[in-house]
Amino acid sequence: MRTLFERTRAYGLLKREKEENKLFHAYLLLLDDSRNLRFALKTFAKVLFSCEGENTPEKERLASRIESESFSDCLFYPEVGKKFSVDDAERIAEESSIRPVEGERKVFVVGNFAEATPQAQNKLLKLLEEPPEGVVFLLGATTAFPILSTVLSRVSKLEIPPFEQGEIAHCLSRTYGNKYTPSELSLAAATCGGSLGLAQNLLEGGRFQGLADDAFALATATLATLPALVKKIGETKDKKPLLSFLRIVFRDALVLKTGLKKENLLLKSEEKRLARVANKYTLSALVYAQECLTEAEKQVYFNAVFGQCIELCLVKILKRNQEE
Repeated sequence: MRTLFERTRAYGLLKREKEENKLFHAYLLLLDDSRNLRFALKTFAKVLFSCEGENTPEKERLASRIESESFSDCLFYPEVGKKFSVDDAERIAEESSIRPVEGERKVFVVGNFAEATPQAQNKLLKLLEEPPEGVVFLLGATTAFPILSTVLSRVSKLEIPPFEQGEIAHCLSRTYGNKYTPSELSLAAATCGGSLGLAQNLLEGGRFQGLADDAFALATATLATLPALVKKIGETKDKKPLLSFLRIVFRDALVLKTGLKKENLLLKSEEKRLARVANKYTLSALVYAQECLTEAEKQVYFNAVFGQCIELCLVKILKRNQEE
């Protein structure tokens, strides 16, 4: 998993600035993956102490202490499972006045800062405006939208975009080994929208069957039944995976429609339901569905209303199907 983050452009940028002695006083690491955000922050924090390689006993010691959150010069807030508070900001203010113990730099790592209240953000803002010498802030967030504009203007963004499907699949394979089938690993990578944490949750939660049922229901809906169905399904917590799964349904239906080898199917166990989708739609509509659903995924990523987005998308596909 660490390698996945180390290969990002954001990681390379921070490492280069550290090597060139051009570190900014505050960074905001943006990663749409709440499950692995803290791990990513630790990976990036190691760069600030030049212990990312872990190739000497001293570097290994620092890296180990950062991972266990027990390094006095690299302090983590808030406690795991809690939200960053005004009290946390006050503790950071106190700690920032104390000189580093082992070096010339003190780093304050803050977990999902997007969950912090405006009051807590404003409290930390004073330190971001006039940071003590030798202090670096590494804030983490799954999205920048709830963060105050005044805070955003005082941090350097390190944004990690969604990972490629192949990258996710490789990481899952290394993490889980033979615990899941190759098909399950591929599906998790294909439906997670580039979020490693979501892929892990899908695998561990066994949520594929529910996604499959909802996706096939949407794919076989009519213009008359679609509104009620969207209203029922639209409250799902798995919005991005559902859209990705729906795109796979139309993709596999296209494979059947064009007579390609069934070995190319991602949903091999769903051949009967895929055949019904393939029979329902024209070739042109199935091709058009990929375009529509890709655009819908982009809109949902940028916080579009899920129900409206998916309904409009499917209406377009159904109307294209009627035009043939």
